[in-house]
Amino acid sequence: MKLNDLKLEEEAIITKVDAHPDIKRRLLDIGLVRGAKIKKVLASKKESMIAYEIKGTVIAIRKDDTKDIEVTK
Repeated sequence: MKLNDLKLEEEAIITKVDAHPDIKRRLLDIGLVRGAKIKKVLASKKESMIAYEIKGTVIAIRKDDTKDIEVTK
């Protein structure tokens, strides 16, 4: 399952980040690492930006970047 498949208020565990190296480094730096719990908390009306809570912090990620992150419930 991909991160962008989560519904609002749904939680999952990150299993893999398979993005372009530049984007992957940024995602890892903000805490999107294997085993981390993540929760979808907000989406823009067009869902171009989606906010997730991870490690007590809310971050916004472009929807295009979330398709490269695999999660499991």
